[in-house]
Amino acid sequence: MPRSAFPWILACLLLLLGLLVLGLRVGSYETDFALLTRTLLHYNPQDPAHLVLVELRLPRLLLALLAGAALAVSGYLMQLMVNNPLADPYLLGTASGGALGASITFAFVPVLMIGGVYLPPLAALGGALGVTLLVVVIGSRRGRIVPAQLLLAGVALSSLTTALGGLLTFLAATEEKLRTITFWALGGFERASWAILPYPAVTLLLGLSALWLLQKNLNLLLLGEERAVALGLPVARTRWLLLLIASGLTGCAVALCGPIGFVGLVIPHITRWLLGPVRRGNLLFCALLGGTFMVFCDLLARLLYPPAGLPVGLVTALFGVPFFVYLLRKQS
Repeated sequence: MPRSAFPWILACLLLLLGLLVLGLRVGSYETDFALLTRTLLHYNPQDPAHLVLVELRLPRLLLALLAGAALAVSGYLMQLMVNNPLADPYLLGTASGGALGASITFAFVPVLMIGGVYLPPLAALGGALGVTLLVVVIGSRRGRIVPAQLLLAGVALSSLTTALGGLLTFLAATEEKLRTITFWALGGFERASWAILPYPAVTLLLGLSALWLLQKNLNLLLLGEERAVALGLPVARTRWLLLLIASGLTGCAVALCGPIGFVGLVIPHITRWLLGPVRRGNLLFCALLGGTFMVFCDLLARLLYPPAGLPVGLVTALFGVPFFVYLLRKQS
């Protein structure tokens, strides 16, 4: 890892640690630093305060961290894959496809846990991958990706899958399923628990491990398709592999947290702005910064509308929409 990346990673880690401590303190149940210390050192499940911190707030913060990291890395890969700074999991339909897959399980599958396997992430992965593949097919011409055509196809299919998700909400058989789909569609971490944390953690670990091995190929893609081919890179195979990783990361995050936009658009730009486009520490820093940003947004959501908190997707949009407008004007 280049030495210049280390100060930024260290600063991000310190910021994340501070946000996690604040996140553990914020809520309807009053806590202080002494209680946090006692809970971490001598956890007592019979104590209501300890139970709130360990079983409710800490899993929520960790899920926000993992989801933010996954969406940030996915956006980084999307922008790299199509060589377009406006690409992200939502503009290319990946997130909406994952949302549709998860909505189908919520609406029609009576039991979400079968054989110890939680089904929504698997359904979301299938939906994310399927819609993204269709977007790539529509957005390609003679086997080559056309960025403008790809983005338009992504917007169109994203609108279609969002409409189908709305239809599923309308057709929900029971009030409980309707409430589940509605609250999930707003985006948030209320469903966080220790039981579901291994899913995003393993997905993120596998994705980052694979990308670490592919770092050289990622740098070659930045040179453009023609130069990458001339240097011996199998561009088509590399793009399909990146597509699979990005779809898996997005699908898992969307299934557990609902649609939360703009993280995959904003964080990769900040990463490249701070570290440059080809640093070996980019992916690690992007994941860490994305997780920190999501923890911050969740904390802000709970502070703005206590005690339940605003949907996190609304808070990320407050930052993401102005940034998107800025990018549009810059790219014009």
